[in-house]
Amino acid sequence: MCPWARWSIQSQDQHLAHGHDLELLCYLDLPTDVLHQTITESEAENLLAEAEKGRTFEETIVPESSEIEKAVSLLRKAERPLIVFGKGAAYGRAEGEMRKLVERTGIPFLPTPMGKGLVNDDHELAASAARSLAIGKCDVALVVGARLNWLLHFGESPKWDKDVKFILVDVCEEEIKLRKPHLGLVGDAKKVLEMINKEIKDDPFCLGNSHPWVEAVSKKVKDNLSRMEAQLAKDVVPFNFLTPMRIIRDAILGLGSPAPVVVSEGANTMDVGRSVLVQTEPRTRLDAGTWGTMGVGLGYCIAAAVANPDRLVVAVEGDSGFGFSAMEVETLVRYKLPVVVIVFNNGGVYGGDRRSPEEVTGPFKDDPAPTSFVPGAAYHTLMEAFGGKGYLVGTPGELKSALLESFSARKPAVINVTIDPFAGAESGRMQHKN
Repeated sequence: MCPWARWSIQSQDQHLAHGHDLELLCYLDLPTDVLHQTITESEAENLLAEAEKGRTFEETIVPESSEIEKAVSLLRKAERPLIVFGKGAAYGRAEGEMRKLVERTGIPFLPTPMGKGLVNDDHELAASAARSLAIGKCDVALVVGARLNWLLHFGESPKWDKDVKFILVDVCEEEIKLRKPHLGLVGDAKKVLEMINKEIKDDPFCLGNSHPWVEAVSKKVKDNLSRMEAQLAKDVVPFNFLTPMRIIRDAILGLGSPAPVVVSEGANTMDVGRSVLVQTEPRTRLDAGTWGTMGVGLGYCIAAAVANPDRLVVAVEGDSGFGFSAMEVETLVRYKLPVVVIVFNNGGVYGGDRRSPEEVTGPFKDDPAPTSFVPGAAYHTLMEAFGGKGYLVGTPGELKSALLESFSARKPAVINVTIDPFAGAESGRMQHKN
């Protein structure tokens, strides 16, 4: 592992060397004989105390005050400023300073998927429902704890204005050098925002609700949300993606605080969930993230339940994403974790077999489409096989009842939601690759 890890060691006994920086990729090998060694409780306590004393912390890096002044000056002079924040700001627990900045300046904000909840999704300055307008027209963008990768179109035109000025806040100096923003601020998100807020407090400014930019974003948000709510209000059966997602959204919001941790993965399921599900608290959303990796959902559920024992965990999964790690429902039952897994079962990746008879030709025409699964797969019975609770639902009433019962019980459950196999949007006409 040495070529790939910052630090690699094989322990020879239980007295492992300590004091190393383990915050980046490291590899620790514990041979079987070490794992079988025993020590007294007092020895264990002394080892932990020694390790804690030996820990070294890098000094917190903060930008020069002159750089903070430049950032504030850019925001102050901007005609169409935008604040973008991501999971780095959430990890840095910057929600207090972020809310303060948004409300003090009146600048619209846009969270990345796992930055959602840092400021409430329902906030009057939230620009998620006007994303294209916000990133396409802003002239200065303060990006905090979010990478200018594919999720943000690499910060390039035509999605962004070609003349936009980026102020990029990141703990990683290499990332700032790579992206070459107009202004880069290396440092912890919370600390940098604290410095920006202090600078603004000494010479305050606020766009206000009547500012043309705020009005334009707000109008677009209201128009788009109105159109979406009109679609969400319909009870479509057989289910499309919007009807069950609305019911799930309302059930989650009905739980209040502490809000559940929402885990989401899938193609249509995750995309629709990002628009419909509302995050009201920070660090309560986990999805496929930067790399779009499917199969992480059940592992995320286990980790979230262990790390947040006071919160319910709700996984909203596409049937394909669920399939990668579905057997982990056994782990949920074994450890009695409060996880409810909701599977959007539309019979395949993007949907079931949608080919017309004319399209099914050639020597392998009797083979199934590569993106289709067994129709009507009984995913709920997998949970029941291990002693958990399974539900099969296909109507609004059935789904509402299953959510109410499973959320109240706070025990391992799978809700198998039957979705119209033609409901999802397909990418690339993959079924023609057979």
